[in-house]
Amino acid sequence: MSDAPRKQRAVMMTDAEWQDLKETAESAGMRPSAFIVHRLAALRGDNEEVHIGDALARMERSLAILEEVERLRLAGDPETWRAVNERVEARLALERKLGR
Repeated sequence: MSDAPRKQRAVMMTDAEWQDLKETAESAGMRPSAFIVHRLAALRGDNEEVHIGDALARMERSLAILEEVERLRLAGDPETWRAVNERVEARLALERKLGR
């Protein structure tokens, strides 16, 4: 990216879209404007995140295998399994939402 000074820009979206953007950006530890610029750079291929998509897909498959191992290990403890599964699903949903 260039070192040019940043200027304020207007983006039109619904309240629901804005809320979703704010929550997604916050989950990524970013302000909404920084998140928009970051994702645009990823779409253009200006950053390394574009290249890690395949690695993330492999990691997701590996996680699914580990999930199955844990499910078998915790078969006698359904409450712990349920809690672990909810955390894993929430994390995967966040990753997908962030476009990773």
